[in-house]
Amino acid sequence: MNLEQLEYFVHVAELGSFSKAALVLDIAQPALSRQVRALETDLRETLPLRNGRGVQLTEAGRRLFEHSVGVLQMVSRAREDMGASRDEPVGRIVIGLPPSMGRQLTLPPIDAFRQQLPRARPHAALPMPRIDMPIRHS
Repeated sequence: MNLEQLEYFVHVAELGSFSKAALVLDIAQPALSRQVRALETDLRETLPLRNGRGVQLTEAGRRLFEHSVGVLQMVSRAREDMGASRDEPVGRIVIGLPPSMGRQLTLPPIDAFRQQLPRARPHAALPMPRIDMPIRHS
């Protein structure tokens, strides 16, 4: 089990879909599936139940999700604390975007963000519960 696997699992759980999570994480869907499957193998548990409409967490998956969110938040706080001691902006900001905005509109601002704040980690996401900055398009 590693932090990347936990982060991937959390995205799948929050979005209810491997394909949506792969899009948000900007990785291939088969690679994402392999990482979650490796996590399941390591824990000897089925975490999400896969069906034609997405995924649904099992009881073990719900328990791991709660632990994973806590672990990822603690790691994020540790990184922020270490960066704060250097007076350097660090951390993670989740930007919520409607699917209609697409990758074409989101990649330029994220690239600019990364250039100006290289130690901070922006994540563009479909609307989900842990959004720091929602962007609306009307």
